[in-house]
Amino acid sequence: MNNQKFFLIIAILLSLFLLKEQWDRQHAVDSNGNLIYQQQPASNTPAIVDQELNVPSAINTSTMPDLPSPKETVSGTFVTVNTDLLTLEISHKGGTITNAWLEDYPIELGSEPKFQLLSDKSGELFQAQSGLLPSKQMPTHHSFFSSGQTHYQMQGDSLTVPLVWKGANGTLVTKNYHFTRGSYVVKVDYQVSNNSNNAINVTSYTQLVRNALDQSNMMMPTYTGGAKYDDQEVYEKIEFDEFDEQPKTSSKGGWMAMIQHYFFVAMIPEAQDTHNYSSKINNGKHLLTIVNPAQSVAPGVTTTLSTNALYIGPKEQERIDELAPGLDKTVDYGILFIIAKPLSEVLHWIYSFVQSWGYAIIILTILIKLAFYKLSEKSYRSMAGMRKLSPRLAKLKETYGDDKQKMGQKTMELYKKEKINPAAGCLPILVQIPVFISLYWVLLEMVELRQTPFWYLIDLSAPDPFYILPLIMGVSMFVQQKLNPPPPDPMQAKIMMALPFVFTIFFLWFPSGLVLYWVVNNVLSIAQQWFINKRING
Repeated sequence: MNNQKFFLIIAILLSLFLLKEQWDRQHAVDSNGNLIYQQQPASNTPAIVDQELNVPSAINTSTMPDLPSPKETVSGTFVTVNTDLLTLEISHKGGTITNAWLEDYPIELGSEPKFQLLSDKSGELFQAQSGLLPSKQMPTHHSFFSSGQTHYQMQGDSLTVPLVWKGANGTLVTKNYHFTRGSYVVKVDYQVSNNSNNAINVTSYTQLVRNALDQSNMMMPTYTGGAKYDDQEVYEKIEFDEFDEQPKTSSKGGWMAMIQHYFFVAMIPEAQDTHNYSSKINNGKHLLTIVNPAQSVAPGVTTTLSTNALYIGPKEQERIDELAPGLDKTVDYGILFIIAKPLSEVLHWIYSFVQSWGYAIIILTILIKLAFYKLSEKSYRSMAGMRKLSPRLAKLKETYGDDKQKMGQKTMELYKKEKINPAAGCLPILVQIPVFISLYWVLLEMVELRQTPFWYLIDLSAPDPFYILPLIMGVSMFVQQKLNPPPPDPMQAKIMMALPFVFTIFFLWFPSGLVLYWVVNNVLSIAQQWFINKRING
């Protein structure tokens, strides 16, 4: 294989890949990583829209409540909860978590407003609903609760927020929200006091509701949509347009989640119980539902039902690894997860020592370069040999240029005599491409880089505000090309010379953490290639 043609193809493919990802990123999310939502047409419908409960066929859907009319919808009645990491608004209607802000994540660097993950805004609806069945005897997410306070502030290491519902038959239900300092997990359980004369089989459910996303003329930079994980260790993404196509399933433990760039909300039921999982689209809203197994409550007895956990927070690897099996897959590395996951773990391990994500990226790049040193050496030796032979190859072309068969024969004889394999550099490059793309996704998905400063950079997840790194990257690419033999084809040579300029232009808007990796990798490659060229050429 002609080395120059091969490298040109690789460079063009990488250019297209990076250009596509940058285009998708710029058109799918705003500068803060927030999703661009489809704007819903204006109407008299309130911002908080109730959904029909999506339940498996095993549950009698005829017992479900009808949608309330607009006049029955109450706005402004909610409980505010403040912990060290979360600020939540829990509606008295259904105990729905209507709004959630992440206290450690400003919308913009240094800004007072915090990133909002759950929302009741029109066109941006994203809420966590929950309730009990049967609906004629138990409170659903349509029922009204009362609370002793309208504001709860975490003072110690834990906080419990109770909401109370009283049924017509004397049944009393207390819906408890449990918070722990240093955690994004909200645990929800129910205390059911059966004051009737008959036993009640009570079933709890949890449901995530989200608006449709406007995905016309664009693709998402990282995965955005639903996901589930079952007791067979199968992780499955549920695209928004596939919510109605998913079969209802059962699993012991497992979880379901709504995922977006940097953040997600997951429903995590008890691991020892078997639960029903389902998804659907209702009035333009996307629903994920988990229905737990029924528990019998005898007359005159108070029973605490199984706990359901909600994770409302960032994709911080160290947090989610310990919460539930498979939850680390919400950090979307695509089909290269098997490579990207170890790279992420090594990067986090390095950070634990240096306490700087910028230096951690530099050190990881050096380690990757060392791991591929021998492979890279073969490639660079091949290119150095080709460069040394360039005058002799040019002479052969001048002599046998009109006789392609003779030209090829003499060229191969020269390669054989000088013990040079022009294809020797292909395999090392092919092996390294998956690692490069995997690390690209690791850095793109890392919420830890969001608003993280390094040197003069104010945010490793944002473009370099002074364009210094992209310019260094462009210069380094140009120097690398000068160390390689020039392509024999003039058109190839012109394209290769244009690539540093093209890369520099779109790297101006690339996250600086990724550009930092590329710059360090280029500098190390230049040093290695210069050393090999000097040894071969003397």
